[in-house]
Amino acid sequence: MDVRFSPTAPPGSRVLLRATKYDGTPHWLQPFRVVSDDGNLLVTAYRARTPIYTSRGEFRSPYDSLVYFWRDRWYNVFRLSRPGCRTALWYCNITTPPTFDGCQLGYVDLDLDVKVYPNGCIELLDEDEFREHARRYGYPTEVIARAQAAADEVQQLARRRGFPFNLG
Repeated sequence: MDVRFSPTAPPGSRVLLRATKYDGTPHWLQPFRVVSDDGNLLVTAYRARTPIYTSRGEFRSPYDSLVYFWRDRWYNVFRLSRPGCRTALWYCNITTPPTFDGCQLGYVDLDLDVKVYPNGCIELLDEDEFREHARRYGYPTEVIARAQAAADEVQQLARRRGFPFNLG
């Protein structure tokens, strides 16, 4: 993906995430405030209790979050902390690389998730859902391979405590 010509968002602006499942079904709708955007890495934030609209209904996270969206990676990382507290965990969604039109951010959620705790514990989540949806939605072989490679990449990055899994 050539990210050089993707629009950038000014700090303080608002963007709306529209995530879908592979068949285009809406999955997640969430507003964010832009922290920074260098043309490849878009860093956003949202405050605890801000409404998030999911395929299962409205959700209000108890966490403040910094969220990292790389335009050329098959994952994003939510750095979650309770208001006024240290990082509680990082929640990583395995997705297609996001699209961004200057106002809306979009990606396809590919089901796999990785949870990383500050103590170094790492959990790969939703492998059953990934296999089921790969069959149901007919994920191409390349999408399956990219999703699995992204889950491995996130876990390796977390083990090394590379950005954004560094606490310093």
